[in-house]
Amino acid sequence: MNNVAVAADITELFMPLIGVIVTGIIALSIKDYITKIAKGMAFARNKAFSEGDHVILDKEPAIIVKVGMVQSVFGITKPDGNYVWRYVPNERIDSLKLERIIFNHKPNENATAIDENSAKIEANMEKLTKLYDNMPKK
Repeated sequence: MNNVAVAADITELFMPLIGVIVTGIIALSIKDYITKIAKGMAFARNKAFSEGDHVILDKEPAIIVKVGMVQSVFGITKPDGNYVWRYVPNERIDSLKLERIIFNHKPNENATAIDENSAKIEANMEKLTKLYDNMPKK
């Protein structure tokens, strides 16, 4: 009977410690995965970039093919004419030089982009005008 009481006391003493250790091991093992998902969600919510945008990725013209939860895919046309997909883990996107192409150097395509964006520009100007008009006067 005395051995049973000692075993129960030891179990009662070490079970919380074992639970803390197991929880710590699980937390450390999924920490990186949670970081990847958080970075992916942040990149997906970034209104400056969306799927289909033409960008410059580390000095190479690219297209954002897919923004995923853990990694994103960029399409790159190599100088030899090959089209490749570059898989970038989302936690590395912050360290890459990523620029969005608004206009390219071809005038006829720039005119098309200006026409497509003129409605957005006018709408934004109207919003700014309304905000300015609604500001309290001194």
